[in-house]
Amino acid sequence: MYQRIVSGLAFAALLVGQPVFAADAPVASLEPLHFLSGEWRGTDGEGKGYRAAYQLTSGGTSLTETLTPADSPAMTTMYYTDGDHLMLTHYCSMNNQPRMRANAYESGGKALVFVFVDATNLKSPADAHMHQLAFDFKDHDHFNQVWVLSKAGKELPKTVTFERIK
Repeated sequence: MYQRIVSGLAFAALLVGQPVFAADAPVASLEPLHFLSGEWRGTDGEGKGYRAAYQLTSGGTSLTETLTPADSPAMTTMYYTDGDHLMLTHYCSMNNQPRMRANAYESGGKALVFVFVDATNLKSPADAHMHQLAFDFKDHDHFNQVWVLSKAGKELPKTVTFERIK
């Protein structure tokens, strides 16, 4: 009995003495988006210009996107993990903040889709808000984003094609 207690305490001491790397799991979950770090330019279907900047922050546990349409204020989207899920919060110029969760993603995949979970500062689900975001990765220098605006029960997609600024 005494030997079991001593062995148990020794094992516990080993665990306590080990460093804890809490950031390890989130970094792996953000992996599909790491390559986005940097500056991008894009256009939508009507030829409207966009700028996007991506930066890994908080020790690599989140990714900040600053998206600037040519004739509108910049918007910020934060990508992060919540347990086993890749999430985003979009700080929209419409003064609401939709949260979305990514569907399953396979390593090396070409698509990543985020679907609406909830939103802050949204009085009614019928009020205009971003409801979905899909990434279509072409290569490390090209991708498309499809933002889906929900307005009065209708979904209005907008595709923006991006290329890396070198």
